[in-house]
Amino acid sequence: MIGLAVALGLAVTPEAADLTGRMRESASAAQALQGPLDGTWVLDDSHRRPLFVLQITDQAGGAGPLAGAWRRSGASPRASPIDAITRQGDRLAIGFADDGKLVRISLRRDHEGGWSGVANEDGHDLSVALRPSAPGASPR
Repeated sequence: MIGLAVALGLAVTPEAADLTGRMRESASAAQALQGPLDGTWVLDDSHRRPLFVLQITDQAGGAGPLAGAWRRSGASPRASPIDAITRQGDRLAIGFADDGKLVRISLRRDHEGGWSGVANEDGHDLSVALRPSAPGASPR
């Protein structure tokens, strides 16, 4: 029993606890440099079927322009750059070409922090919603 207590006492050394604390501080500092759209998002249709996966770069405080890449959901991991992405207040506009077809996405942020709107793909409108890709993640 004493051997087990000694082993458990050695499992969390001061160095390990210090490293864990520094890792948390580092993660918090990195998060502070990111804006609310930074990360991986999924664009769903009105039946919550994923259409596109978007990787968006958003600097904290709007320090720079939004940028990103996209790919079709379920497609190969190869992504293409987003041609245009702008945020003005509670509105977000995204545009790119998919095999020569223009995709224009117009979203509005709701009171709960989610994004919903319309995707126009080659002239056809579709109701869509943008959600964080990580399970349990909530919009920032």
